[in-house]
Amino acid sequence: MIIKIKIILQIILITNLLLSSVNASALTVSILIAPKQRSVFSETFKQFTQKTGIEITTIARTDTDYKNDLPTWLLDGIDTPDVLYWQASQRLFDYVKKDAIQPITHLWNEGDLDENFLHLKDSVTYEGAVYALPISYYYWGIFYKRSLLEKYGEIPKTWQEFIDICESMKRDGITPIGIGLKNNWPAAAWFDYLNLRINGYQFHQKTLQGKVSFYDKRLQNVMIEWKKLIDNSFFNKNNKRLKWNELLPSLYRDKIGFMLIGSFSSKYFPVRMSEELAVMAFPKMAMLSVSEEAPLEVFMIAKNTKNLSEAEIFIKFMADAKVQADHNQRIGYIPANNKAKIGTDHFTQAGVKILNQANSITQYFDRDSLPEFEKKVIPLLAEFINTGDIKSTTQDLEQARKEAFINTLQ
Repeated sequence: MIIKIKIILQIILITNLLLSSVNASALTVSILIAPKQRSVFSETFKQFTQKTGIEITTIARTDTDYKNDLPTWLLDGIDTPDVLYWQASQRLFDYVKKDAIQPITHLWNEGDLDENFLHLKDSVTYEGAVYALPISYYYWGIFYKRSLLEKYGEIPKTWQEFIDICESMKRDGITPIGIGLKNNWPAAAWFDYLNLRINGYQFHQKTLQGKVSFYDKRLQNVMIEWKKLIDNSFFNKNNKRLKWNELLPSLYRDKIGFMLIGSFSSKYFPVRMSEELAVMAFPKMAMLSVSEEAPLEVFMIAKNTKNLSEAEIFIKFMADAKVQADHNQRIGYIPANNKAKIGTDHFTQAGVKILNQANSITQYFDRDSLPEFEKKVIPLLAEFINTGDIKSTTQDLEQARKEAFINTLQ
């Protein structure tokens, strides 16, 4: 009898160990991280485990590696995470169209998420179905050093005021505008904002949808205005050798005056420089309603997940206003849930002010357009900053448009 009891106890012990092992890897979540962000996600995931008992195995990658692994996970089905951190709009829809993402419309409706996320719903909805949960968004703006700008007057609000300050900086031996183009994509911000300020939101969206020829006079006006900055040598000459963050020391040391970059950059600033740096909206150029760029980050569930119920519990958890408030305050982003409290640091508050004054919000060139389009166009825009060759660049841009949208142009 005693032997039988011992055997039964051993069986129970082994069973519990096996169940514990299964639970320990019940959910795999991939995250795309910038410096100082992994610990934030770890803390958020720890809170999820404490609340639900479901443990998370995290797969963390930096930007380039994450984007390289995503097709392998979602399209090839190799080591696919259950839940994936990603980006809204066309970058999300690209995988939706390939039937790689699980719809979460029922979770959205059951949780009445329109109440908290209606303002962002279009960015995660494809053909009437919702495919991702908005988590965070960040903004773009022109960063500068307070003490340097004070030497040249007030914050420029119009394009001419901005140009005048750039001219003054140049005369004083300061490079007015810094940009790092080793990875090309920062160039797209200049195209986006010039097009938004010169031609407006609706026209910009049509441009990214391939509905406007680059020979169109309105887009030519964008290239002409951009060329003025290039011809005046406002951009740093060594831009092709540097990543955007490698240029930050030049901003700290008054060697460059302005940088158009996303608010994620603030996490790179040394503590001693944080209060000295500030951000302003891109100046007005025409009598148009104001648009700003604020890329949206999301969590989505892989179509081939083997842990759907746990993944859905995770989505519900991440939709909570307090969870989003705590997570985004630590990471320095703005929570997607409109009931969540917003961080009090001056960069977040400045971003909220910029976005609240906007009439419309865009994502970013590479998120609002087809992958086949942006992958060809963004390197051309980066090259233009160094050549200023409107004729050749326009020809190449138009060819890229025709190749990317060949099915819709016929």
